[in-house]
Amino acid sequence: MLKNNKIKLLIIAIVMLIISFIFILINGKTYIYKINLNSNVDNINDIKVVLDQRKEVLTIIDKKINNNQIEFKLKGLNKGYAFIDVQVNDESFMEKFYVHSFGIITQNHYLGRCSGDILIQLLLIIYTFIILILLIKKYRINMKDNIYQYKNVTYLGIIIFMIMMFINMCLQMVNYQGLINSIHNIIGSVSFFSIIIFPIAIIVSILVIISNIVLMKKEGFTWKNMLGIILGIFLIVATLIPNITYNYIHRTNIIDIFNEKSIGLYIYTFIETFIYTSVTYLECILLGTIILSIKAARKIPTYDKDYIIILGCMIKKDGTLTPLLKSRVDRAIAFAKMQKENTNKSITFIPSGGKGSDEIISEAEAIKKYLIKAGIKESSIIIEDKSTNTYENIRNSYKLIKDKNKKFAFSTTNYHVFRAGIIATDQNIKIEGIGSKTKSYFWINAFIREFIATLYSEKKKHVKIISVIMIICIILIMAIHISNLL
Repeated sequence: MLKNNKIKLLIIAIVMLIISFIFILINGKTYIYKINLNSNVDNINDIKVVLDQRKEVLTIIDKKINNNQIEFKLKGLNKGYAFIDVQVNDESFMEKFYVHSFGIITQNHYLGRCSGDILIQLLLIIYTFIILILLIKKYRINMKDNIYQYKNVTYLGIIIFMIMMFINMCLQMVNYQGLINSIHNIIGSVSFFSIIIFPIAIIVSILVIISNIVLMKKEGFTWKNMLGIILGIFLIVATLIPNITYNYIHRTNIIDIFNEKSIGLYIYTFIETFIYTSVTYLECILLGTIILSIKAARKIPTYDKDYIIILGCMIKKDGTLTPLLKSRVDRAIAFAKMQKENTNKSITFIPSGGKGSDEIISEAEAIKKYLIKAGIKESSIIIEDKSTNTYENIRNSYKLIKDKNKKFAFSTTNYHVFRAGIIATDQNIKIEGIGSKTKSYFWINAFIREFIATLYSEKKKHVKIISVIMIICIILIMAIHISNLL
C-alpha cells in the first residue's frame, strides 16, 4: 500500500508539473505590470515611459489607468532583460523584466512573478493536502490495528510537521508575490518560527533538566535517568547556535551579508535553514511521542478480556507493595470491576515479577497477597514469578496460557503503558494496556526515552526525511542564488 502511494504521488507530481508548465507557457508570454500611484492621473499621455533594453527583448502592447493604478501589458519578444522606467508627476518607478525561453516574462527577478505562476503555489498546496490525507489515513489504519508501534509516532510527527507547512503555504496565497518571494517567505517563516519557539525551547529545556535532576535524586544516578538532561542541553545548543552564528557574522567581515551574489551568504543561509527545519521536524516527532504516550496511557481497553497481567516492580523490604506497584494492582482491580459491571465477564489476574536479590519474596507473590486481601479469589490468580524485566513479564505470562485465542490486558504505571505495549508488539502479542497515576517527573523521562527509541527504531525513515529536507533547502537556496546572480 505504501509503495502504491509513492507511485501515485510521483505520478501526481509529474502531472502537476506538466500542467503548470503548459499553463505558464500559454499565459506567461504576456504580463500585466501594475503601478499604484499616490496622485491622481486622468490622461494616459501624462505618463512618461522609458523602455531600456540593449536588444529588442519585450514591448508594451497596451497601457491604461484604472483607479490610480497604471497597467502596462507587456509581451516578450526575445530572450534577455529590460528595464522599464515610469515617471508620473513627481513619482518615478523602475522595474527589471526578464524574458525567458518560450517568451515567458518575469518581473524583478529571474525567477520572479509571471503570468500564471500562482497555479504552481496552488498545486503545491493541493499536493501537500493530498500527502496529508494519505498520511492521516495510514496513521488511522495503523492506530486501529495496533496503537503500540513506533511508526505511529513517526506518522503523527510527520503529520504535525506537514500541517505547519500546509498552513504556511496557505497564508502565502493571501498575498502571493511570485515564486522567489514565496521561497524567501518559506525561509523567513522557518526563522520566524525559531524566534517564536526560542523562549519556549529554552524554558522547556530548563524544565526537562530540572525534572531529571529531581528524578536522579529520587531514583538514583543512571544513564537512563540522564536522558532528559542530555536532550535539554541538545535543545539549548540547537536553538542557540544559529542565533550566535547570525550575530557573529553581522559583527565580522567573514561573509558579506549585503552582497546578494556572495556564495558564502547562501552557504550560511542553507546551514541556518537546514538546522532550523531539522530541529523543527525533530520537535514535531517529540510532540508526536508525547501525544501518543498520553493517548496510550488514557486508553481504556475493551471489556472483553480473559486475563490481565500486572507488571511487577520493586517491593518493600517487608514484602509489601510500594506505592508505585500498589497503584498498578489497584488499577487492574478497578478494570476488572468495570468489565464485570459492563459485560458480566470475569477476569483472571496474572501477577508478574521474580524475586530480586534484596527482596524476601517474589514481586508476583507480594501482588498475589495484596489481591487476596482486596477480595480477589485465589482461583482467579495465576502467578508468574520468574521474570526480571518487562520483556520477560509479558513473554512468561503469555506462555502460562495455552489458549492463545484468549484476550489479554496489562496494568502498569501510566508513563510505562506505551513502552510495555511496544515490547508486547515486538513479541507478536496482541494486548491492551491500562495505566495508573504516578509522579510527573517520571513522565518527562519516559517521553524522552520513547522519543529516542522512535528515532532509533525508525532511523532509516528519519534519515530519508531529513535528507529530503536537506535537498529541498539546497534547491530553495540555489533558486535564490541563481535568481540574484542573473
